Amino acid sequence: MTRFRPLAVAGFFVAASLGLCATAAQAATTTYTSSSSFQSSLPAGYYFNDFVGVPDSPSSPVTSVTGTGGIPTVGYTITAPTSGLGVFPDAGFKAVGNWNRSQDMVVTFNTGNVASAGADIWISDINGNRLAGNVTVNFSDGSSVSVPSTTTGAFGFAGITITDAPLTTMTVVNNNVTGYLNVSNMSVAAVPEPSSLAATALAMAAMAGVTLQRRRRA
Repeated sequence: MTRFRPLAVAGFFVAASLGLCATAAQAATTTYTSSSSFQSSLPAGYYFNDFVGVPDSPSSPVTSVTGTGGIPTVGYTITAPTSGLGVFPDAGFKAVGNWNRSQDMVVTFNTGNVASAGADIWISDINGNRLAGNVTVNFSDGSSVSVPSTTTGAFGFAGITITDAPLTTMTVVNNNVTGYLNVSNMSVAAVPEPSSLAATALAMAAMAGVTLQRRRRA
Protein backbone atom coordinates (compact mmCIF):
# COMPACT_ATOMS: atom_id res chain seq x y z
CA MET A 1 0.00 0.00 0.00
CA THR A 2 1.31 3.46 -0.90
CA ARG A 3 2.23 5.67 2.05
CA PHE A 4 2.01 9.47 1.85
CA ARG A 5 4.88 11.43 3.33
CA PRO A 6 3.74 13.95 5.95
CA LEU A 7 5.56 16.85 4.27
CA ALA A 8 4.04 16.03 0.92
CA VAL A 9 0.59 15.84 2.45
CA ALA A 10 1.14 19.10 4.32
CA GLY A 11 2.26 20.68 1.07
CA PHE A 12 -0.90 19.48 -0.59
CA PHE A 13 -3.02 21.08 2.12
CA VAL A 14 -1.09 24.36 1.84
CA ALA A 15 -1.74 24.44 -1.89
CA ALA A 16 -5.37 23.49 -1.41
CA SER A 17 -5.81 26.12 1.31
CA LEU A 18 -4.29 28.83 -0.86
CA GLY A 19 -6.57 27.71 -3.65
CA LEU A 20 -9.58 28.08 -1.36
CA CYS A 21 -8.39 31.55 -0.36
CA ALA A 22 -7.98 32.52 -4.01
CA THR A 23 -11.48 31.24 -4.75
CA ALA A 24 -12.89 33.26 -1.86
CA ALA A 25 -11.06 36.35 -3.12
CA GLN A 26 -12.89 36.00 -6.42
CA ALA A 27 -16.33 35.87 -4.80
CA ALA A 28 -19.09 37.99 -6.31
CA THR A 29 -19.74 41.55 -5.23
CA THR A 30 -22.37 41.94 -2.49
CA THR A 31 -24.54 45.06 -2.15
CA TYR A 32 -26.50 46.02 0.97
CA THR A 33 -29.56 48.11 1.77
CA SER A 34 -29.45 47.16 5.47
CA SER A 35 -26.97 48.88 7.75
CA SER A 36 -27.00 46.04 10.29
CA SER A 37 -26.27 43.38 7.64
CA PHE A 38 -23.43 45.46 6.23
CA GLN A 39 -21.89 46.12 9.65
CA SER A 40 -21.94 42.43 10.50
CA SER A 41 -19.93 41.69 7.32
CA LEU A 42 -17.11 44.11 8.13
CA PRO A 43 -13.72 42.92 9.43
CA ALA A 44 -12.17 44.18 12.65
CA GLY A 45 -10.36 47.47 12.19
CA TYR A 46 -12.82 49.07 9.78
CA TYR A 47 -13.05 52.88 9.75
CA PHE A 48 -16.27 54.56 10.94
CA ASN A 49 -16.92 58.27 10.42
CA ASP A 50 -19.99 60.15 11.72
CA PHE A 51 -18.44 63.52 10.65
CA VAL A 52 -18.95 64.97 14.13
CA GLY A 53 -15.45 66.45 14.03
CA VAL A 54 -16.01 68.22 10.68
CA PRO A 55 -16.75 71.97 11.09
CA ASP A 56 -20.19 73.20 10.00
CA SER A 57 -20.48 75.24 6.81
CA PRO A 58 -23.63 77.35 7.39
CA SER A 59 -22.81 80.29 5.10
CA SER A 60 -20.57 78.99 2.30
CA PRO A 61 -19.73 75.61 0.74
CA VAL A 62 -16.57 73.63 1.39
CA THR A 63 -14.60 72.10 -1.47
CA SER A 64 -14.34 68.61 0.00
CA VAL A 65 -14.60 66.47 3.13
CA THR A 66 -11.96 63.81 3.80
CA GLY A 67 -11.75 60.77 6.02
CA THR A 68 -8.77 58.58 6.94
CA GLY A 69 -8.49 55.76 9.47
CA GLY A 70 -8.83 52.08 10.21
CA ILE A 71 -6.39 49.16 10.24
CA PRO A 72 -5.12 48.86 7.53
CA THR A 73 -5.57 52.58 6.81
CA VAL A 74 -8.25 53.54 4.31
CA GLY A 75 -9.03 57.00 3.02
CA TYR A 76 -11.50 58.91 0.89
CA THR A 77 -12.48 62.37 -0.33
CA ILE A 78 -16.09 63.50 -0.76
CA THR A 79 -16.86 66.18 -3.35
CA ALA A 80 -19.77 67.74 -5.24
CA PRO A 81 -17.71 68.61 -8.33
CA THR A 82 -19.24 71.99 -9.28
CA SER A 83 -20.96 73.56 -6.29
CA GLY A 84 -19.17 72.17 -3.23
CA LEU A 85 -20.56 70.62 -0.05
CA GLY A 86 -22.49 71.62 3.01
CA VAL A 87 -21.85 70.17 6.47
CA PHE A 88 -24.71 70.52 8.96
CA PRO A 89 -26.40 68.85 11.91
CA ASP A 90 -29.31 67.30 9.98
CA ALA A 91 -32.18 65.19 11.36
CA GLY A 92 -30.26 64.86 14.62
CA PHE A 93 -27.05 63.68 12.93
CA LYS A 94 -24.02 65.42 11.47
CA ALA A 95 -24.24 65.05 7.70
CA VAL A 96 -22.33 65.94 4.56
CA GLY A 97 -24.57 67.12 1.71
CA ASN A 98 -24.63 68.76 -1.70
CA TRP A 99 -24.73 72.56 -1.60
CA ASN A 100 -26.63 72.67 -4.89
CA ARG A 101 -29.66 70.35 -4.99
CA SER A 102 -28.97 69.20 -8.55
CA GLN A 103 -25.39 68.15 -7.83
CA ASP A 104 -24.34 64.53 -7.31
CA MET A 105 -21.87 63.68 -4.57
CA VAL A 106 -18.77 61.62 -5.36
CA VAL A 107 -16.78 59.65 -2.79
CA THR A 108 -13.31 58.88 -4.16
CA PHE A 109 -11.40 56.15 -2.32
CA ASN A 110 -7.78 57.27 -2.66
CA THR A 111 -5.77 54.63 -0.81
CA GLY A 112 -6.19 51.92 -3.45
CA ASN A 113 -7.19 49.22 -0.95
CA VAL A 114 -10.91 49.68 -0.20
CA ALA A 115 -13.06 46.55 -0.29
CA SER A 116 -16.18 47.69 1.61
CA ALA A 117 -18.01 50.98 1.93
CA GLY A 118 -21.46 52.00 3.14
CA ALA A 119 -23.36 54.95 4.59
CA ASP A 120 -26.74 56.23 5.76
CA ILE A 121 -28.32 58.39 3.04
CA TRP A 122 -31.42 60.60 3.00
CA ILE A 123 -32.94 63.75 1.47
CA SER A 124 -33.92 66.88 3.40
CA ASP A 125 -35.15 70.42 2.79
CA ILE A 126 -33.04 73.51 3.47
CA ASN A 127 -34.08 73.45 7.14
CA GLY A 128 -33.02 69.85 7.69
CA ASN A 129 -36.49 68.31 7.59
CA ARG A 130 -36.49 64.86 6.01
CA LEU A 131 -38.21 64.47 2.64
CA ALA A 132 -39.63 61.50 0.78
CA GLY A 133 -37.77 60.60 -2.40
CA ASN A 134 -35.16 58.31 -3.86
CA VAL A 135 -31.38 58.26 -4.19
CA THR A 136 -29.29 56.08 -6.49
CA VAL A 137 -25.79 55.04 -5.41
CA ASN A 138 -23.46 53.91 -8.20
CA PHE A 139 -20.21 52.07 -7.40
CA SER A 140 -17.07 51.88 -9.53
CA ASP A 141 -17.52 48.18 -10.30
CA GLY A 142 -20.83 48.89 -12.06
CA SER A 143 -23.08 47.94 -9.13
CA SER A 144 -25.99 50.21 -8.23
CA VAL A 145 -28.23 50.51 -5.15
CA SER A 146 -31.56 52.34 -4.94
CA VAL A 147 -32.05 54.07 -1.58
CA PRO A 148 -35.51 55.31 -0.50
CA SER A 149 -35.70 58.47 1.60
CA THR A 150 -38.57 58.63 4.08
CA THR A 151 -39.84 61.31 6.44
CA THR A 152 -39.76 59.01 9.49
CA GLY A 153 -38.10 55.81 10.64
CA ALA A 154 -34.64 54.55 9.80
CA PHE A 155 -32.46 56.27 7.22
CA GLY A 156 -31.92 54.62 3.86
CA PHE A 157 -28.63 52.79 3.47
CA ALA A 158 -26.31 51.74 0.65
CA GLY A 159 -23.25 49.52 1.03
CA ILE A 160 -21.02 47.22 -0.97
CA THR A 161 -18.32 44.60 -0.48
CA ILE A 162 -16.11 43.93 -3.50
CA THR A 163 -13.32 41.35 -3.30
CA ASP A 164 -11.90 41.01 -6.81
CA ALA A 165 -10.64 44.62 -7.20
CA PRO A 166 -10.33 47.74 -5.04
CA LEU A 167 -13.33 50.05 -4.91
CA THR A 168 -12.45 53.47 -6.38
CA THR A 169 -15.64 55.57 -6.35
CA MET A 170 -19.14 55.77 -4.88
CA THR A 171 -21.45 58.29 -6.59
CA VAL A 172 -24.60 59.46 -4.78
CA VAL A 173 -27.25 60.67 -7.24
CA ASN A 174 -30.19 62.79 -6.08
CA ASN A 175 -33.36 61.74 -7.90
CA ASN A 176 -35.42 64.30 -5.98
CA VAL A 177 -33.99 67.70 -6.93
CA THR A 178 -36.42 69.52 -4.63
CA GLY A 179 -34.31 68.36 -1.68
CA TYR A 180 -30.68 68.07 -0.59
CA LEU A 181 -28.59 64.92 -0.28
CA ASN A 182 -27.30 63.87 3.13
CA VAL A 183 -24.64 61.24 3.84
CA SER A 184 -23.56 60.20 7.32
CA ASN A 185 -22.33 57.30 9.47
CA MET A 186 -19.94 56.06 6.81
CA SER A 187 -18.01 52.80 7.27
CA VAL A 188 -15.06 51.76 5.10
CA ALA A 189 -12.84 48.66 5.27
CA ALA A 190 -9.71 47.53 3.46
CA VAL A 191 -9.10 44.54 1.22
CA PRO A 192 -7.82 41.62 3.37
CA GLU A 193 -4.02 41.56 3.29
CA PRO A 194 -2.30 38.64 1.49
CA SER A 195 -0.45 37.82 4.72
CA SER A 196 -3.73 37.07 6.48
CA LEU A 197 -4.77 34.71 3.67
CA ALA A 198 -1.44 32.93 3.86
CA ALA A 199 -1.71 32.63 7.63
CA THR A 200 -5.10 31.01 7.22
CA ALA A 201 -3.68 28.53 4.71
CA LEU A 202 -0.74 27.64 6.97
CA ALA A 203 -3.05 27.13 9.94
CA MET A 204 -5.19 24.76 7.90
CA ALA A 205 -2.08 22.85 6.80
CA ALA A 206 -0.81 22.59 10.38
CA MET A 207 -4.13 21.17 11.56
CA ALA A 208 -4.07 18.63 8.73
CA GLY A 209 -0.52 17.59 9.69
CA VAL A 210 -1.47 17.06 13.34
CA THR A 211 -4.45 14.94 12.31
CA LEU A 212 -2.25 12.76 10.08
CA GLN A 213 0.31 12.23 12.85
CA ARG A 214 -2.42 11.17 15.28
CA ARG A 215 -3.82 8.71 12.77
CA ARG A 216 -0.37 7.15 12.19
CA ARG A 217 0.13 6.69 15.93
CA ALA A 218 -3.30 5.14 16.43
